[in-house]
Amino acid sequence: MLGALAGAAASLLYNLGVALQALEAREMPAEAGARVGLLARLARRPRWLAGAGLNVAGWPLQSLALLLAPLAVVQPALACGLVALLVVGARHLGEPVGRREVGAVLAIVAGVAVLTLVAGEPSTHHASPAVVATVLAGLGAAALVPLLLTRRGEVDGAIPALTGGLGFAWGGLSTKFVADALHDRLWIVALGWAAATGLAAAVATLGEMTALQRRPATQIAPLVFVIQVVVPVAAAPALTGERPGHGVAGVAGLVIALLVVVGAAVALVTSPVVRSVVDESPASVERGTGDSPRSRNLPANRTTVAGDGAPAAMTM
Repeated sequence: MLGALAGAAASLLYNLGVALQALEAREMPAEAGARVGLLARLARRPRWLAGAGLNVAGWPLQSLALLLAPLAVVQPALACGLVALLVVGARHLGEPVGRREVGAVLAIVAGVAVLTLVAGEPSTHHASPAVVATVLAGLGAAALVPLLLTRRGEVDGAIPALTGGLGFAWGGLSTKFVADALHDRLWIVALGWAAATGLAAAVATLGEMTALQRRPATQIAPLVFVIQVVVPVAAAPALTGERPGHGVAGVAGLVIALLVVVGAAVALVTSPVVRSVVDESPASVERGTGDSPRSRNLPANRTTVAGDGAPAAMTM
């Protein structure tokens, strides 16, 4: 339970940080996407840097969480930070909280609670270096391909979002290895994994910011979240030896609870209350009349490609 609470605290910082960053990403020209220059330009904006600082501050809490609980608990607990955005939207922007939002919050809490009961004990035993290297290399390559496709031509915003999700999934696994190295007092190994995590986070952030230039975050955030939660949990048994307790019942409970948390998080992400936190015109979310992030960068006489326009909003 302490690990889940630490993961929830990390999620609070992550979600608030990404909310700030997305506001700036939407203002960047589309041609800057999928290039390192995009991050360089964003890094000159104080609000984006403040969001990055919150993300950095959340990472030690995630590492602590992985010292106390397995990946199957910590990664889904990252959904808990969405509750903070719900509170902000309700209290400061006057957005009504309905049964959908309340139900989603209760489902997240219940799902994470069940995961703490069935996920088993955290493990510091890893697969062979060859297996770990093969899996992480494959995951890293899969994360880079969508970014390269985006650089070569005009693609849908969901493509670079895959880089964001897979990159953060890679970082979730490497953060687990940081925590395990700290547990065993292997300081140099921990430092190496920490550096690798930072690189993965940079690539993932570039993919996510590029995606947010092209599509509303209500379409991008669910995809990124689902990938960064499901992939590490699925890979954990093979890489870290973390397996559910209670036999077949434990496995079934883990799968069901994970589906509940992911589904509730997606419902909360797309809620008008959460979207209103960083939407420039909250009322447009309700009416569905907001412009897409990218449409602000198009000339007035250019028609937006079908499917590219959508209500401008952000959540994470």
